[in-house]
Amino acid sequence: MKTKMPGIYLHIPFCDTKCIYCDFYSITNHSKKNEFLSAIKKEIAAQSAKLRDSSFDSVFFGGGTPSLLDKDDFTSIFDTLYNNYDISVNTEITIEANPGTLTKEKLEQFKQLPINRISFGVQSFIDEELNFLTRIHSSNEAINSIRAAQDAGFENINLDLIFALPGQTMESWKFNLERAVKLNTQHISAYSLIFEKGTALYSMMEKGSVSRADLDLEQEMYEYTMEYLTAKGYEQYEISNYAKPGKECRHNLKYWTLEEYISFGPSASSYIGDKRWTNVKNIGKYIDLIEEGKDAYDFIETIDKDTSITEHIMLGLRSRGIVFADFKDKHNIDFLNTYSSRVELLIEKGFAVKDNTKLSLTRKGYAVCDEIVASLF
Repeated sequence: MKTKMPGIYLHIPFCDTKCIYCDFYSITNHSKKNEFLSAIKKEIAAQSAKLRDSSFDSVFFGGGTPSLLDKDDFTSIFDTLYNNYDISVNTEITIEANPGTLTKEKLEQFKQLPINRISFGVQSFIDEELNFLTRIHSSNEAINSIRAAQDAGFENINLDLIFALPGQTMESWKFNLERAVKLNTQHISAYSLIFEKGTALYSMMEKGSVSRADLDLEQEMYEYTMEYLTAKGYEQYEISNYAKPGKECRHNLKYWTLEEYISFGPSASSYIGDKRWTNVKNIGKYIDLIEEGKDAYDFIETIDKDTSITEHIMLGLRSRGIVFADFKDKHNIDFLNTYSSRVELLIEKGFAVKDNTKLSLTRKGYAVCDEIVASLF
């Protein structure tokens, strides 16, 4: 059996603007950038003892907008990472990027760093939709940024898209997918718009200025996305993620297969052993705690057996399936015997298929995954 290797996540909270739909911790005031960089490097070093004997094969810079940092900022972070952790030679190192923050020169500088994967927050190739989402880039800037990254030599690129926007039509969503496929990136993530509490978008809905997309239309968009991207050579390996063969996001797979990861920065969450913790969602408090030599935890929990089982089922169904041997090893439970009636019901309704090694959802099942988990497991 392949030895599992943990991942590293770093949360870079700075953005140029706060998008109306975003509920991740981000700030538009960059005045504490240098203090933040000092703090996150201290946290990286201070936490290294937790996984001293581990080797890491994924590093992910999320945000926020990590591409706002410059080459020297990244160089200092990488120096700290490599000095404190065993980073394997073939590690996948991803940076999230806003197309409006990257130039040809900056991409060429990033190529000189260990970064080997870029995830572009495109969201749409229609300017009117981008304006609604309060993105700072245009459709042309998105296209040009991706092509510039390809020209700079990046061979592992993702682009994010959002569907089920208020007023979006099936035709405009098909246009977005067609434009994405033409760019020939190795990975495409396609998410339905979520109205998260606390976001400007949610407030707009409460005031009646926007409405959610029709559920039937959203379902049609999702089903078309699965069919279209699969036909274009992308394998769906999670509800919202599609990759060319061998180009699945190694880091995100760790979340879905319950592998360990350690994270740094405000609001960042870690998962080691049976413990999960999240840092404070305030850059000032985060910096103060780290500078005082303390952990920056806001929340820590011990994951009990029932929670671990539920999460294993939920995340397995959302991605590549529940591998029976892995489930037995982790929980000492025979999945098929324990859940036989529910498994047969899913298969009978066409929501799932099974072979000798695992149970996995069909496209029909993916479309109602949340309902399956809530009602059956």
